[in-house]
Amino acid sequence: MKDRIAHIIRAKNLTAAEFALRLGIQPSNISHLLSGRNNPSLDFVKKLKETFPEYSLEWIIFGRGPITVSEPFPSITPIEPVPSDSAIPQNKEETAIEETLFDQPKEEEPQFEMPSPSRSATLKQIILVYSDNTFEQVTPR
Repeated sequence: MKDRIAHIIRAKNLTAAEFALRLGIQPSNISHLLSGRNNPSLDFVKKLKETFPEYSLEWIIFGRGPITVSEPFPSITPIEPVPSDSAIPQNKEETAIEETLFDQPKEEEPQFEMPSPSRSATLKQIILVYSDNTFEQVTPR
């Protein structure tokens, strides 16, 4: 967030002291924010948005989306339209083909066999990977 604050200061051609004056805060607060010593408070973010309403709150806080509120959001790919009545199969043959295409059995997740360690090898570490892509490392004692 400190980089986005610095961006606003540069974009407005202000010094840190002038920026602080506009927000109604101490210049030392800006110095601490820009150096990374302190994180911005909710009060600071509110003052920043009130003073510079053209900047997007989403961008100020998270660094996502357009920088200013006047910029359009990135284009979104539309989803496929819902088929009209004419696209719905009218006879049994079309229905049977559709059922064959879309009722395919789901592929099962691959099953893995545990490798058998050589007799001289000792267990060093186990990594458990969960379906939500989180993992846990287990080290034997």
